Amino acid sequence: MTIVVYNDTFRHVQNFITYQLGKVHRVHLYQIFRASCMKILAVLLVVAVLLPAPAFSLDSDDSQIFISGFNAYQRKDYKQTIENMSTLLKQYPDTPLRDMAIFWLARANYKAGHQLEAGRYMAQFTREYPQSPLKGTVEDELLALADKYEKGEPIGAPEIVAKAPISETAERVAAERVAAERVAAERVAAERVAAERVAAERVAAERVAAERVAAERVAAGRAAEERIAAEKVAAEKVAAEKVAAEKVTAAKVTAERVAAERVAAERVAAEKVAAEKVAAEKVAAEKVAAEKVAAEKVAAARIAAERVAAERVARQRAAEQKVAAKADKRPDTRTKSAAFRNKAIAAYKGVIDKYPGTAAASSASAKLQELGVEYPAVARSVAAAPQQGEVSQIFNLEVAQYADVDVNLGPAPETQEVGKRFSIPIDIVNAGNGSDTFYLESGFPPEFDFHFAAASTPDIPINRTPNLAVGEKFRALAVGTVPRGNIDGQRNSYPLKIVSTFAREASQSRELALVSSAPLLRAVVKSEKARLLPGEKISYRVSLLNIGTAAARGVTLRLNYPPQYEPVGFLADRFKQETKAALVLDSLQLKSGESKDFNVSFQLKDEALADQELFLRADVINNELSKKESFVSATSVVQKISGVAARTTAEKLVVIPGQVVSIPLIVTNTGNVREVFAIKSTVPGSTNYTFFDDVNRDGKRQAGEPIINHVGPLSPKEEAYVVLEAETPLSAVDGAIASVSVSFLPENASDRSASVNLQLTYSRPILELAMAAKGGRLKPGEVSSLDLNCVNRGSSMAKQVTLQSILPAQLELVAADPVFSRAENGVYTWRFEELGAGEKRNIKVTYRVKPGIAVGTNMQLKNLLNYQDLLGNRY
Repeated sequence: MTIVVYNDTFRHVQNFITYQLGKVHRVHLYQIFRASCMKILAVLLVVAVLLPAPAFSLDSDDSQIFISGFNAYQRKDYKQTIENMSTLLKQYPDTPLRDMAIFWLARANYKAGHQLEAGRYMAQFTREYPQSPLKGTVEDELLALADKYEKGEPIGAPEIVAKAPISETAERVAAERVAAERVAAERVAAERVAAERVAAERVAAERVAAERVAAERVAAGRAAEERIAAEKVAAEKVAAEKVAAEKVTAAKVTAERVAAERVAAERVAAEKVAAEKVAAEKVAAEKVAAEKVAAEKVAAARIAAERVAAERVARQRAAEQKVAAKADKRPDTRTKSAAFRNKAIAAYKGVIDKYPGTAAASSASAKLQELGVEYPAVARSVAAAPQQGEVSQIFNLEVAQYADVDVNLGPAPETQEVGKRFSIPIDIVNAGNGSDTFYLESGFPPEFDFHFAAASTPDIPINRTPNLAVGEKFRALAVGTVPRGNIDGQRNSYPLKIVSTFAREASQSRELALVSSAPLLRAVVKSEKARLLPGEKISYRVSLLNIGTAAARGVTLRLNYPPQYEPVGFLADRFKQETKAALVLDSLQLKSGESKDFNVSFQLKDEALADQELFLRADVINNELSKKESFVSATSVVQKISGVAARTTAEKLVVIPGQVVSIPLIVTNTGNVREVFAIKSTVPGSTNYTFFDDVNRDGKRQAGEPIINHVGPLSPKEEAYVVLEAETPLSAVDGAIASVSVSFLPENASDRSASVNLQLTYSRPILELAMAAKGGRLKPGEVSSLDLNCVNRGSSMAKQVTLQSILPAQLELVAADPVFSRAENGVYTWRFEELGAGEKRNIKVTYRVKPGIAVGTNMQLKNLLNYQDLLGNRY
């Protein structure tokens, strides 16, 4: 935070000096200001080190800049889009939104007419991100510009530059030079102040370069594949042309053969016609003769017919008079009968006119004769001159039906939202000369769930139109659903075909083009710290962006964190805990161009291991479209931390001087790195000691357990069992206390040692012997007594206590209480198995002087006391 404030302040004041003051004093003032700023920076850095770090300090300007540029593109403000995306790539070259920034920068330049820049940025996009599906949404012209740029072909930049005013070019150059100088100054300051940041950026740049090299290698491989594919296509084209030529040759041979066959057929037909003509002339002659005979018969028949007709007319008149008489009584019936008769006559005449010379015409003529109508009328001249023999021929023509159709696609939206149904009207007009129906066919794949329907019933699929009269129009609907898998801007074009059922060759095809509109969700996850220690807190900012042209509904944001994290402070943003390693936020909605920021914090657990790389993964799930994308944060590395703990099961021990004591010690690696721990001890100089590795953890020295001066290496949280074996001095005084200290020091951090303090209290038996007797003179034969008092003044039990009383030869033992256990040559011995601390034993010995002992004889009673301690040491 201090460095950022300094850079901003330095830049603003530098600009003020550069542009407001004269050239003469500019350099001098600049140097003074720079020296002052360096001093201020030093003070601020000290303050920054001493002050605690803020709870949260993340920079999310890159996502905000990108959203501003994207919204400007949606408003068709391409100039603002170019400025924002260029600023984003310049200030944040490693932003997670780099691919999208280059993509929209290329499209904005293309829309603004900057063909050279558009080709350059689109070529960069395809080179760095060859697998991106967004390439399928780019205009073909823009891809062509990128291809030209890659090949080094001219794109038309000279014309664009020539049209630009010279003043604007100069201003732009000057502005770029000033910006470059300002950037250089900022870069120098940043390098001096934040060397680690520069190193990190250098590593990131190397990584980007490596990725770019890999992308170029992939692009080269793709170019080779495309070249091979092109050669394959060319070969296939040559083969197809060869096949086509062979087909043309075969068709020509076939046509010649057909022509020859047609000529032969025509010759045969001509010969047949000639023969038929001769036969027809013969038939005609015979017919003339037959007609002459028939005419004579007709004349005779006419006379008979006239007579019959006269009689029939008479009968008809009589019948009509009778009918008229009845009709006077029923006028309605007469009118109806006349109408029916007229309709029947008209119908019979129609049959004769439409189908002359047929059996139906003959039948109709007979019916008319029954009704008293002669049709067609027989010319009287024929009867008068039957000898001439009239000859007539009738040639019938009928108009045949042909099929034709007109198809017009109705208006459709520019884009269709994915997952939604679309309905596009289609007007179908019967342009033939007869009624017809038409089949409806489409090339849409199954995932579009496509069908045709009538405009009145859009939900009922149809595959043909109803019967349409000539010129009749039918409105159909092309109904389908844009697949959920389509991405924003994806173009789909499929054919529609309308085919006549009367003639399959009569058809019309149309291309139905659809542009998908979909939400495009991206998440930018930024961490607060690149390195952290166990127990520290780390904060993340998650920026969720919708950079698609459609709104996103029903979005779920799931944050998957490593098990070394413990979430804290996530309830403020309405996250809920899911399982043990995920936070979930449901029912999010983002409009096109909208972004939302979320802050979450975690605490690193104490058991986190050193050098572990931890990151937060954000899963963005569009439940409405069944799409899921994942985005990860930069890694945060767990720093090494050394730590050790030591304990013992016996901090205070009571020991017997000369005893070899074994003290178990348990050492635990509380750090997060595998480490060795040195052993340092403070032991009284008179005590001999060693440390050995207690392999079987029984607290005793076993064969094969090595003597050690260090512990480990131990993995984090691993325990080791060590035994301190100390031999206490025999000369130690009862009740004396000896302090022992054992320290374990990590090899990487000796200041994080752990110590175990022990207290040894020496305990031994101390027996005292006291005698009480009558001293003075004794006469021979006189009896006297001696009281022996044995007391254990020590703090430990005495064992195998032996008290010996030696009487001189002048005395003889009279009695003893308790009774001695052994007597030999005037030596009387009392033995006690144990004599506890503070315990007392009394022995009373009664003796007398033997007779005959000379006067003045000196006599001594000697008493000896010895005992053992618990270890068997004799005292």
